[in-house]
Amino acid sequence: MNTASAPETTGAESLRVRETLKAMHGYVRPHRWAVALGLLLALVGAAGGLLQPLATKALVERLSSGGTLAAVLLALTVLVLLSTVAEAFGAYVLERTAESVVLAARRSLIGRLLRLRLTAVDRMQPGDLMSRVTSDTTLLRAVSTQAVVNAATGALTLIAAVVVTAFLDVVLLGVTLGVVAVVGAGAALVMPRIGQAAERAQEAVGEMSTGLERVFGAFRTLKASGAEERETARVEASARRAWRHGVRGAK
Repeated sequence: MNTASAPETTGAESLRVRETLKAMHGYVRPHRWAVALGLLLALVGAAGGLLQPLATKALVERLSSGGTLAAVLLALTVLVLLSTVAEAFGAYVLERTAESVVLAARRSLIGRLLRLRLTAVDRMQPGDLMSRVTSDTTLLRAVSTQAVVNAATGALTLIAAVVVTAFLDVVLLGVTLGVVAVVGAGAALVMPRIGQAAERAQEAVGEMSTGLERVFGAFRTLKASGAEERETARVEASARRAWRHGVRGAK
């Protein structure tokens, strides 16, 4: 029974991932040039950071040989300034683009929610709908631009770092590759669990918002019946579930 349900669960998860990526592409596509600019600036900053050890090595060799240091110091200073400015401006471009993605998602959701039929609204929890517009869309800020750019720059930086390490020292290259393999295997095991914990925490936040909306919608009745403690315990249970899943993801 469990063996038969496992492929179905995997297929459903794959379909959900594809649908999520398709929706994300729809939000990011209007800002693709800004994302490309942020990616380019991030790569420039990463390249400057990777070249700094080579410049430092040249500086040490120049000190050992007793040669002039002006050219090497100037090159090292330019690399530090260039990488710093590129990374800072790239981060601003990505943050601004992420805010634009969140704004577009919220405008789209607000327009759809306010055009729903009464029968559809009656079947839904208003607090859950409010959570979708507020807290859920906030997650797009980190996922829509930064995650994509960080994945691309991380992969390219890793390749470049391996090349630079091989140029500097072969033993250091072996140690680096070993560490990368161990970290990669650990990430492959841990990241799915982090994603599940984050999803459950977000669901608990939606439940908490729904509970609060229900309470404030009937606040006079709540006070008249003396049900403050019962409703407080119910909303606090959702808050504790969100906390528990958040801690699990952090761990």
